[in-house]
Amino acid sequence: MKNFEYLAVRFLFFIFDHISLRWGKRLALLMTFVAEKIIRYRRQVVLENLHRVYGEQLPKPRKQLLHEIYKNFVFLWMEVLQSSHLNKDNIRKIMRVHNPEILEEVAQRKQGYLFISGHFGNFEWLGQLLAIEKVAPITGIAKKQSNHKVNDFIVRLRERNGLKIVYTKQAMQVAEEALKRNEIVAIAFDQDARKRGVFVDFLGIPSSTAVGTAVLHLRTGARIVLIVAVRRDYALFDVFLEEVRIPEPQGDTEKDIVAITQAYTLAFEKWVRRYPEQWLWMHKRWKTQPENRN
Repeated sequence: MKNFEYLAVRFLFFIFDHISLRWGKRLALLMTFVAEKIIRYRRQVVLENLHRVYGEQLPKPRKQLLHEIYKNFVFLWMEVLQSSHLNKDNIRKIMRVHNPEILEEVAQRKQGYLFISGHFGNFEWLGQLLAIEKVAPITGIAKKQSNHKVNDFIVRLRERNGLKIVYTKQAMQVAEEALKRNEIVAIAFDQDARKRGVFVDFLGIPSSTAVGTAVLHLRTGARIVLIVAVRRDYALFDVFLEEVRIPEPQGDTEKDIVAITQAYTLAFEKWVRRYPEQWLWMHKRWKTQPENRN
């Protein structure tokens, strides 16, 4: 089964790597129909998450919202397969940066930066943007895939423009050293962190959230910048950056970690609320709940 999965990924990459972005969009629309109407990929998870957050008052008509969620999901992974189309000449046309002054400040390399995001829009291409622009050396923290062939293939795609990938188990030491060299560490923090996380409010629900960003900030003083890519169309994005305002440490490490984690979680939440169709509702984000919660 794993060999079939790997061959399927390689076949899709071969197809999408050799066609234009315009044709990529056409095929992605076809794949959206397949994922939404035929496979119905994780449809129940999507609906459970939506109703957990919004109850019966969804932000858009249910049919429209589901379609847009599936379209963003399929567009994302088809775009990843077309990552070879990104280059120095077109990256700023594909990903229109609205806060370039932040990138200019980072490029001065006076301190380390934690660039954080979530599974929103096209989070994969954000790393490629920073790598192609050579703002600073960048290390991305990623979870290792269970299929090692698929994992190795995805890592090669991610690293082709200079982004360095480190897996979560080795991440803290590598990331801390990179930040002390005034480099960038990129983290997508919005998945369920199970018992390793701390509970903070996200979309009105207690959410187990990874603490790595907060810990690295406390250890190194690195500034935390939220970066999101808001989809305009297939392979077209508006990129927004904002430095997260972090509460002053109070001397209690555990409480400080929770306060910092809550601060950047709320900063990210406003984008999910503004563009709910662009978040990855397929995740079992609230699988872990506080022990005293019924």
